[in-house]
Amino acid sequence: MITKIFLNAAAVLTAASILVSCQKTDEEAPTVCTPELPVNSILAEEIEVMAGDHLDLEDVFCDNEALSEVRYDIHNAAGHAHEGEEEEEGHEHGLTLHSGTDWEILETVAIDGTEAEVDFHVDVPLTVRGEWDVVVSLVDAEGNVSADVITYLHIENDHIPAFNLTSVGGTDPDDWHGEPVWAPGSSIQVVGTVSDSDGIATAVLELIDEATETVVWEVELMPASEAEFAFDETVEIPSDLAGECHFEMIATDGAGNETETGFHVEVE
Repeated sequence: MITKIFLNAAAVLTAASILVSCQKTDEEAPTVCTPELPVNSILAEEIEVMAGDHLDLEDVFCDNEALSEVRYDIHNAAGHAHEGEEEEEGHEHGLTLHSGTDWEILETVAIDGTEAEVDFHVDVPLTVRGEWDVVVSLVDAEGNVSADVITYLHIENDHIPAFNLTSVGGTDPDDWHGEPVWAPGSSIQVVGTVSDSDGIATAVLELIDEATETVVWEVELMPASEAEFAFDETVEIPSDLAGECHFEMIATDGAGNETETGFHVEVE
């Protein structure tokens, strides 16, 4: 009986030692430790780049024991906020017209050691304009994950036509807080310009019911190859329309380059 008790005690000690050996000894997450803030660091408040050019993110990453990987996620900033972002911040105010919303980058780079310098290079398409989120997250060798570090990528574009709205429904879109709300049966005045150095060949404004993808209002502008064409149109909202809609603006310049942009609208 005594021998059996000793054996059971030994088994308990062995199991306990196995559990201890399996526990994580490193609980500290890796960090961005870029010592001097370069222009194109993930720590910058905003990065500006021209469409057709390239973006180089230059940063240093650190961990107390060993790094594993850094993940880069670049996606359109329209219509959402990340955890920890406040809606009161300037990037959540006002309308930013985006083009090329399907451009996304998701890439993982292997790193090691306690400190690693990474120059992440990505080409920016000629078809995009507006603001993109650049999100970086780090993982160390123990599996600890850092909190996301986010900056804004502002893309200028002089290759494709540009729409600029000065008044929508009697308000300046730069003062918007979220998407506009239009009433069924109402009339909404939309004032703005469309421009391109090659001249504007065609331009169309549309209101689309997102539930059915039906165009419920449309007007074709007549720019006659002008470099800048001003428009002042009244959108007639159908009385039986309700729900999420999209106000679409499409233009083609004299060289055949197209812009498709717009904003979401709630009809209620």
